[in-house]
Amino acid sequence: MMHTGIDILSTLRQPGLEKLADCFQTRSFAKKALIFQPQHEEDLIFIVAKGRARLYLEYEDKEFSLAILERGDVYSTHTRAFVSALEDTQLLCAATSQVRRYMLVLPEFTGAMVSVLGEVLKHSISIIDDLAFHDVQTRLMRFLRFVATRSGEAQPGGGVLVNTGLTNEQFASLLGTTRQTVSTMLNMLEREGLVELQGRGAIFVPSVEALGPV
Repeated sequence: MMHTGIDILSTLRQPGLEKLADCFQTRSFAKKALIFQPQHEEDLIFIVAKGRARLYLEYEDKEFSLAILERGDVYSTHTRAFVSALEDTQLLCAATSQVRRYMLVLPEFTGAMVSVLGEVLKHSISIIDDLAFHDVQTRLMRFLRFVATRSGEAQPGGGVLVNTGLTNEQFASLLGTTRQTVSTMLNMLEREGLVELQGRGAIFVPSVEALGPV
């Protein structure tokens, strides 16, 4: 788990947690599939086992991204948020009532889940904070540094390769701006030598520190 150093998937495989692990069933979703929406009937807790999913709000014709859920992230249905697959994705899903019952007697799982949920919430609040107090360029640079630090691939010659998997439209939704503004800002950062755009959502960052603080 990249947020906290806690791998909740490994926690589920620990001895003594077999009955809890059996509560979770695997569900697979193709890239771009709508996984859950606010009207979803099932009350579920889910863990991302593979792939990535986008958590977002929708109002009329606008979308507001709250977080990108990756392997090991935990979330639930019965919220106001939509969840869609950014790539082919597998989730482990269990009824909230079943998980709640085991949480009372399995503190190791409870601690892991609370830590992961707390980090997802922290990231969502950071996005809202950025929208309220920072301009688009700063929001973009902070997001790139966050992703580079969290899941970037260190390159042999230095720097970090970030595979966001996001289109410019999704970038715009995440940053609260327009697709054209995102394109303009990315090109500007490339001219300044802060990034190298490699297509299909891949961005090379020569120096993560040069992007400024998260």
